[in-house]
Amino acid sequence: MDTMIVVIISIAMGFLLGLGVGGGKLLIPALVLLLGITQQIAQGTTLAVFLPISLIAIITHMREKNMSYTHALYLVIGSVVGAYLGAKIASNIDTDHLRKIYGGFMLIIGAYEMVSKDPKTRLHYKKPKEA
Repeated sequence: MDTMIVVIISIAMGFLLGLGVGGGKLLIPALVLLLGITQQIAQGTTLAVFLPISLIAIITHMREKNMSYTHALYLVIGSVVGAYLGAKIASNIDTDHLRKIYGGFMLIIGAYEMVSKDPKTRLHYKKPKEA
C-alpha cells in the first residue's frame, strides 16, 4: 500500500514542480501525514527527490527561456550555505517543534500568496515603464 501511495504522491508532486507551484511545500506534509514518517526524514527525502526532477524542470525552463541566470547563480550560492546550516539545525530539533516551525512558515507563505494576487501588492512591485 505504501508503494502505491508513494507513486501517487510522486506523480502529483512532479506535476506541481513542473508548474512551479512548489511540490516540496506539499511533499513534506504528504510524506508525514500519509506515510507516517518523521518531519526530518520527510525533509531529507524531499531534498533527495528534488535533485532529478529539478534538473528536468530546469532544462525545460531553459529551453523555454524562462530563467534569470544571474538570479539563479546568486540563489544557488546562498542556498548551498543555507541548506547545509538548515539541515544541521533540523537534524537536532525535536520533530514536533520542527513540524510547528514548518507549519507556521507555510501559514505565512499562504497568507502572503492570498493577499498578493494583485501585482501592486507584491513586495518588489515595479511599475511598468510607459512607452
